[in-house]
Amino acid sequence: MSIVNLVPSAVALADVVSRMSLDVSVSSGLNTSFDHWRSLVDHSSFYMAVETDRHGHCLSILASHTVVPANDYWTVLPLVVHDSFKAILAQPAPDIHQRTIQIAYHDSQQRWLECNVHYFNTPTNEPRCLLLVRETTNEHQAVLAFQQEKLGAIAYERFKFSILELVLKEQDPLRILEKIVRDIEAMHRDVYCAMVLTQNLGKLVQTVIAPSLPPALLQTLRHLQLEAGNGSLATSIVMKQRVIVENVMTHPYWVNHREAALAAGVEAGWSEPILNADGDALGAFAIYYRHAQTPSALEQSMIAQATKLMSIVVDRHLSQESIQSLAYLEPVTGLPNRKRVYEVLHAFNAQPKTSDAWGVIYLDLDHFKWINEAHGHDIGNALLKQVAERLQKVAGAHFIACMGGDEFTVVMTDLSSQPDKALLQLWTMQRKLQKIFDRPFKISGQKLTITASMGLCSLHEAALADADYVKAADIAMHKAKQSGRNQACVYEPGMQTEIATQVMLETELREAIALQQFRLHYQVQVDHTGRPFGAEVLLRWHHPQRGLISPLQFIAVAESSGLIIDIGMWVLDQACAQIAVWQGALKTRELSLSVNISARQFSQTNFVSMIKSCIQRHQINPNALRLELTESVLLENVDDAVRIMAELSQLGIQFSLDDFGTGYSSLQYLKKLPLYQLKIDRSFVHDLVTDSHDRTIVRTIIAMAQSMYLSVIAEGVETQAQMELLLNNGCRRYQGFLFGQPMPIEQFNDCLQQVLV
Repeated sequence: MSIVNLVPSAVALADVVSRMSLDVSVSSGLNTSFDHWRSLVDHSSFYMAVETDRHGHCLSILASHTVVPANDYWTVLPLVVHDSFKAILAQPAPDIHQRTIQIAYHDSQQRWLECNVHYFNTPTNEPRCLLLVRETTNEHQAVLAFQQEKLGAIAYERFKFSILELVLKEQDPLRILEKIVRDIEAMHRDVYCAMVLTQNLGKLVQTVIAPSLPPALLQTLRHLQLEAGNGSLATSIVMKQRVIVENVMTHPYWVNHREAALAAGVEAGWSEPILNADGDALGAFAIYYRHAQTPSALEQSMIAQATKLMSIVVDRHLSQESIQSLAYLEPVTGLPNRKRVYEVLHAFNAQPKTSDAWGVIYLDLDHFKWINEAHGHDIGNALLKQVAERLQKVAGAHFIACMGGDEFTVVMTDLSSQPDKALLQLWTMQRKLQKIFDRPFKISGQKLTITASMGLCSLHEAALADADYVKAADIAMHKAKQSGRNQACVYEPGMQTEIATQVMLETELREAIALQQFRLHYQVQVDHTGRPFGAEVLLRWHHPQRGLISPLQFIAVAESSGLIIDIGMWVLDQACAQIAVWQGALKTRELSLSVNISARQFSQTNFVSMIKSCIQRHQINPNALRLELTESVLLENVDDAVRIMAELSQLGIQFSLDDFGTGYSSLQYLKKLPLYQLKIDRSFVHDLVTDSHDRTIVRTIIAMAQSMYLSVIAEGVETQAQMELLLNNGCRRYQGFLFGQPMPIEQFNDCLQQVLV
C-alpha cells in the first residue's frame, strides 16, 4: 500500500493514537479496524484512510492510492459521493461508534466504493472520525457473477423438471422438443438453437426444429449431408461426440457453410449428439453464438443433460418407468439418487415412532479422481458400477443410493433403540462394506485397487432434519479422510467446525497460488568432508497474516484437493530455473538439486512430458535434477513407476527414495526401480546415538544400499556424534541442521560463496 506524506501506515495510525492519548480499548479497536481494512484493500484501485473532525475537515492523511493536494481529500473523491460521505461523518447517536455504507456510481463504468467511519473522542472530548474508503468493484462483480451462475443453474433445474412434467402429459413429441429449444434460447443470451433428428425415426425423418434460426442457416440444416467434417452438427451425429467450434470462419468443419453463417450473423457453434439408451445417434442439438466463444463448463453440463431429455422424447421406446428413473436414479450406477435418499429419510421420519431406530453410512471412494486421470472416465464409470454391485450384495435389504460421482449412502433401518447397540450394528455393517474393497476390481483386463472412507451417523446422535443426517455422516466421512483414508468415523458434534476450517484452508491455498504467496527455501547437502554437493528445495507458504507456514500444515489439503499438481509444477519450474543459474557459474555448476514429487503429481498421465518440457525450457543438464519419491508413491503401481522412472532416467535425471525405512522397504520391489539414492529417514537418525535398534536399522539400510550399488544420504543430522556414527557405518552424505537450516535462495547463495572457495 502506498502511503502519502507519512511514515508507514501502521506507524502513522499509532502516532495519531498516541498523540491523542486515547483510552487503550479505543486505540486497540482503531488499530484492529485499520489493519483489517488494509488487508482488504486492492492496491490497484481507489483507497484512502483519513482522520477528520465531524465536519469532514482533514486532520491527517494516513494512506492513499494517490497524492492528495494540500491534504484536501475531497478533491480526489468522486463528486457524486460527497453528500453521502458528509452525511455518514455525522455521528447519529453517542452509542453508535461505527457506520458503513456501500455507494454505487458511474464514471467510465459501474463502480462501487465502501466507506467505513469510526467515531471516537479525544481526551479533551473533541469528536473525531477515522474515515476508511476502498473500492469494492471487483468484489461486487464477483458476487454478481456467482449470483448469475447460481440463478442460471436454478433456472435450468426448473426447466428440466418442467420438461419432465410435460413429457408425462403431452403426447406430441414435436411440441415438447420445440418447447425445449425455445426455453434453452431464453436461458442464454445472443444464441440460436436448432435440433436435427435423423431419418431412422420413421415419421420424424430429417426433421429440423429451429424456431429462431435465420433462414440462411435453416436451409443449410434442412439439406444437411450427415458426414464427418461437414459442420459441427453433422460431425457430432456421425462421431457421436460433442463438437465445439470457437470460430466458424476459421474452422475446417465450416468450409462449406461459412456464407450461411455470415448471412445469419453466427460466429461460433457447438453441437451435442442425442443418443438413445443403446448409444445410437437419434440426432443432435446445436447452439450457435453471435460472437466467437466457447461454452462454459456449466453450459456444457446443462446442454448434455438437455440432450438426455431430448432423447427421452425422441426415442418412443423408452417407457414411463425410464422417465421416472431419470428423476430418481443416478445414471451411471442405476442406484437411487440423492433426491430419492431425502424422500426415503422424510418417509421414515413421518412414520409413527416405534422402538426401532435407523442410521446412515456415507461412503466416498479414496483417490477416485486418480483413476479417472490415469485410465479415463470410461474405466472410472465401469469401476463405479462394480462398486455399486458389491455394495448392493452386502447391504442386502437396506436402502442404498449413489449420491453422485464416487459417493454412496446406506440407510439402515430396524436398528436397536439402545444407542450403544445401534452404533454397534452400524459398525458391523461398515466393516462388511469395507471388506468389498479387499479384492481388486477387474475392468477391461486390468486389476484396479481402491479404498473407501466412511462416515457413520445414528438417529440417537441428535434430533436432525432429513438432510442433516446425510450431512452429518458426510462430515464424519471427511473426518475419516483426514485421518489417512481407508478409515471410518462416527459423527460427533463439533466436527463441522473442524471440516469448515479445512475448507477455508483449501480456499486460502487457491488464493495463495493466484497471488504467488509460495516461497522456496534451500537446505544444503554435504559430503563427509563438509563440502556442499547439492541441496533440497523445500516449499514454504508466506501467508499475509500468519507469516511462513510449514508444508506439514497444508500439503495434505493440497493433495486431497488436487491443488498439489499446480503447486508441484511451480516448484519444479523454479527448481530448474535455479539449476540453470548454478550451471552458468564455475563454482556451482556441479551442484544437484532435489525436488519432492507428490503421489498426485507422479500419477498424472502427462508427468513425463511435463518434466521434459521444464528441462527443455530452462536448457539445463538433467543430471543436476534429483526427484525424491516416497515408498508409498511407488508401491501404488510398481510397473507404472518403473516405466516412468526408466524413461526419465534415460535423460540423466536421478531418483532418490525419500523417507526410506518407514514403509515396506522390500528388496523385491527395490531391485526393479532405477534408483540412484536411498535417503535414511530422520526418525532413525534422531536417536541414533542412544538407541541400538535405530543403529541396527541404519546399518541395514546402508548395507542394503551398498549391495545394490546405490548412493545413500541421511537427513535430519543435527549433531557431530550422529555424523560420526553414520560415517563409521559407511554413510558419506548428509543433510540437517548441523550443516545448515533451510533458507531463502539469496541467503543460501551467500553461504555457498563462503564455502565453495
